[in-house]
Amino acid sequence: MADENQTPEAGAQAGNQQQQQGAQMAVQHVYLKDASFEAPSPTELSQNDGQPDINMNLSQRTNQIGEGRWEIVLTITVTAKQGEKTAFICEVQYGGLFQFAGFSEEQMPYVINVLCPNVLYPYNRAQISHMVSAGGFYLPPMQPINFEGIFRQRMAEAQAQGNGGEAQNNGGEEQPSTDNTQ
Repeated sequence: MADENQTPEAGAQAGNQQQQQGAQMAVQHVYLKDASFEAPSPTELSQNDGQPDINMNLSQRTNQIGEGRWEIVLTITVTAKQGEKTAFICEVQYGGLFQFAGFSEEQMPYVINVLCPNVLYPYNRAQISHMVSAGGFYLPPMQPINFEGIFRQRMAEAQAQGNGGEAQNNGGEEQPSTDNTQ
């Protein structure tokens, strides 16, 4: 009898809750895909010029490898410059295999561009910190990244360009990088 007294809005909300409860993301595997550290000219750096300027770039590649299964690769490149001289360049690519079930087609860009990078970023950050310190440099702690903010900014830019606000999900192609200066 309770069902008879439900409003159509309440029924729609219950359906949405059931759909959201059925949505699942499983991390099947996280792996270091590539890592490099270069210190082109540490002997030419001046100890008196203070801390180098640090620039961080992000990019992401996505590749659907099966029904509901995706490979996501998050690449972070950290470049430190002291004046015109490069102190170091560190690039780390961490990949993850993710299995998705129950997400709508409209939800997938958010899941791929926000939830997956949130899983991979701590691995990138730890590897970068280790490599930079092993190279003899100091890197201030890398702050958390608001991947949701980046995603919403990209959606707004796409909508402004007339793409109808659909997020880019490039199926294996690299997405635009984001500059964050630390």
